[in-house]
Amino acid sequence: MLGKIVHIEHRIGWIAIRDDHGEITIAELLGGYSVEKGNVISGDLHTCGGSTFYNRSTGEELSVMVEYVGLNDQQAVAAIQRCG
Repeated sequence: MLGKIVHIEHRIGWIAIRDDHGEITIAELLGGYSVEKGNVISGDLHTCGGSTFYNRSTGEELSVMVEYVGLNDQQAVAAIQRCG
């Protein structure tokens, strides 16, 4: 599945990715990766837990911990605020 990074929360290392259906996945980056808003990400965006995503914009594999899946905009903001 493909998605685009729509938000980066640097203070807690989370990225928010909007998929083709408009749903948002929030994942914690488990490394010192350089990602930018608008980067195209592929991987299993709908399963919580440890995973590897692929940043198609940079050609880099990303080790992540998927925290939330299937969120709308309001839910994503609330999830980030709870953890931050």
